[in-house]
Amino acid sequence: MNRLIISVLAIMLYLSALPGAALAVESERTDGSYFQLVDEKGQVIHRTALMVNTGDEYITPTNQRFKVIRLQGDTAYCRYAGQEKMPQAGAAAANLETSGPGEVPAAAPGRPTVAIYHTHTDESYVPSDGTESKRGDGGIFDVGETLKNKLQAMGINAIHDTTPHDPHDPNAYYRSRRTAAKLLKQGPVLLVDVHRDSVPPEVYATNVEGTEATKVKLVVGRQNSNMSTNLELAKRLKAHMDEVSPGLSGGIFMGKGNYNQDLTPRSILVEVGADTNSKTDAERGISLFAQSLPPVLGIETGPAQKPLTNRATEQRTDWTTALWVVLAVGAGFAGYVYLNRRQNR
Repeated sequence: MNRLIISVLAIMLYLSALPGAALAVESERTDGSYFQLVDEKGQVIHRTALMVNTGDEYITPTNQRFKVIRLQGDTAYCRYAGQEKMPQAGAAAANLETSGPGEVPAAAPGRPTVAIYHTHTDESYVPSDGTESKRGDGGIFDVGETLKNKLQAMGINAIHDTTPHDPHDPNAYYRSRRTAAKLLKQGPVLLVDVHRDSVPPEVYATNVEGTEATKVKLVVGRQNSNMSTNLELAKRLKAHMDEVSPGLSGGIFMGKGNYNQDLTPRSILVEVGADTNSKTDAERGISLFAQSLPPVLGIETGPAQKPLTNRATEQRTDWTTALWVVLAVGAGFAGYVYLNRRQNR
């Protein structure tokens, strides 16, 4: 009997050490319900389908920081932790240092690269896709593609990986970890995991200077070796969004787990709208968010320079034009001399 008990305990200990077990806290609710974060006065400060745990924190769109101190059913009771000090809008994150074993690979020569992927590849938008979940081909892919296209239009090399990581269960982050590690081998300056939330539409619906869109919430894992640098990056992104696209930010959620952000300090998870919002609005939201990436990452996106071949062609054209001008002047002078000689005879 003692051997049986020891064997069972050993198996339980082994299972608890598996990556899937460790990542269970990073799952999302799929039961149609969500958590409400409330302050000391009972006022709702946020709603999310992300798993919420005691110790999680949330920085609101107005930069008020709250910490979850107690859970009761679907309600997360929070304590006000003060007004968060935010960095200057657009402050470059180029000096972010690596920490832990996961170092940021050196960027490849040429245009900098941003890598985009999706842990939950089934996530969709009901008003546009007709369902909240399309296994292996969710509407979230269109949002990721929009981000890629917007970045490429600004002169940034963007990679969009659509490797499926279904099903939508606690092990999805374990499966997407392989995709993230593969993308990091290509030396991106940023790794973006694109998601959508599952709450009523008004939580994320917004209007940015006359444009209907969805808010973009940033998520940081508070149990990873890069937490401080991931959070600093998120704060700089939020500060820039607040400056150039007021109303776009859905705040910053610091949840239990690591969301694969231990792989690099240049990593962020974004929640772009909810399943109840239209995909079109989500695509507008991610396009606005894309504009905040270059200044924060220290990437210049000015007008593209003309290729060297074009400049060389232009130089040859200039020399050809000059030669024809010289010849024309010479011919005119020769004609002038010839006519004068005839008149003097």
